[in-house]
Amino acid sequence: MAQRNRKKPRCWGCGLKPEICACELMPTVELNTPIRIVQQIRERSKPTNTARLFATMVPATPILPFGMREPPFDETPLLDPDVEFYNLFLRDDATPIDDLPEPAPGKRRGFVVLDGTWHQCSRMARRVPVVRDLPCVMLPPGKPSIWRVRTQHDPRGVSTFEATVRLLEIVEGPDTVRPLVEAFEVITARLLHLKGKLKSPEVPEDWDAALAEAAQRP
Repeated sequence: MAQRNRKKPRCWGCGLKPEICACELMPTVELNTPIRIVQQIRERSKPTNTARLFATMVPATPILPFGMREPPFDETPLLDPDVEFYNLFLRDDATPIDDLPEPAPGKRRGFVVLDGTWHQCSRMARRVPVVRDLPCVMLPPGKPSIWRVRTQHDPRGVSTFEATVRLLEIVEGPDTVRPLVEAFEVITARLLHLKGKLKSPEVPEDWDAALAEAAQRP
């Protein structure tokens, strides 16, 4: 007898099971700030990858895969002469985002976000062409991540989606990112419920309390 395939199908857009797909709730947002996501190739097929969520909601955001033998890394989207890019990465010499200088006349500021595990991002920050030469910028301390779908060993760590949205909240204001935050909360709540980490698939009124309660369950 053939073994039954126990792998449940997932929606490629939101990463949820088809019967609770949240794609119709995902907004389309236009930004003034150029964002480029450099993604470790192993992240591409993971249903829990949040860079894909961000790029779906902000269609002008390219995801640049790194780590495959062929084809070579495409650095073209990072070479826009009208944009001064910074790498959003917590390095010792990173500049707090509030302390960034004004861009040169005729240019605008853009950001590169690395997508992968902490170890993978550290390697990409050193090895990816163009990215390794960019100045780094860091975010101020914020709330703990609600994306408890994947194990987070560093309490400061947040998902790629959350890091990018926090950046944009500072750069473009909370009204711009609010639709992104609301959609991300819905997807997160439904996925955590599927994994037995939330009682309900509805967005909790108090995320911190709900996740603290979930952490205490056996």
